[in-house]
Amino acid sequence: MELVWLSAHLLAATLVVDPVVTSPDAPKPPVEAPVAPVAEVAEVAEPVVAPVPADVAPAEVVRVKRDFGKPNFDLVIDAWADVEAAHLREIRLWWTNSDEVGHRKPLGRMIERMVKLQYRRISDTALTVAVAGDGKRFTFTVELNKDGKVVTYVPIDTEGGRYIGRCRTDSARLLARRVLGMPVGIAYIAVNCRDGRGVLQQGKLRYREI
Repeated sequence: MELVWLSAHLLAATLVVDPVVTSPDAPKPPVEAPVAPVAEVAEVAEPVVAPVPADVAPAEVVRVKRDFGKPNFDLVIDAWADVEAAHLREIRLWWTNSDEVGHRKPLGRMIERMVKLQYRRISDTALTVAVAGDGKRFTFTVELNKDGKVVTYVPIDTEGGRYIGRCRTDSARLLARRVLGMPVGIAYIAVNCRDGRGVLQQGKLRYREI
């Protein structure tokens, strides 16, 4: 019981502590060991391990708010795309300080011991990032569309009980699992997104238990 309580406190510390955000200098993403593909992906190519492109401006594709910690620190997914070549070059999930435009910082070693990021390439125009922690794996699929826009799709369970396997994400919010009021893990990720008909939907990002 003491070990479980200690682990909960460690996870809470990694989730609550907000980073000092500085401008990135093309950091290398973490190299993850190969894992079984997520349910939405039939075949997976090599892991994404390329450095952030220095010659292409990034685009923010989704911002994840939190219900804990300082409100000005968010998680964001950025993407680097070569539209003319129809190639999505790289994606990255990391911290941002909303008070300082354009500043980014990797999650850091302490958090990555509790929350693992797994990047995978699906095709020239599609990459995924899976966030694994607290026994759950949440997956965001980032795609470069034919119109040159980079968007994010997620599978959700709507508030009305429907399952939508591919919903274009407008916004997301990470809700903590709490013990005695203290955040000790990930409860769920709430999303606002649009289905295949463009209708706004609200629900929870479906996850896989790990």
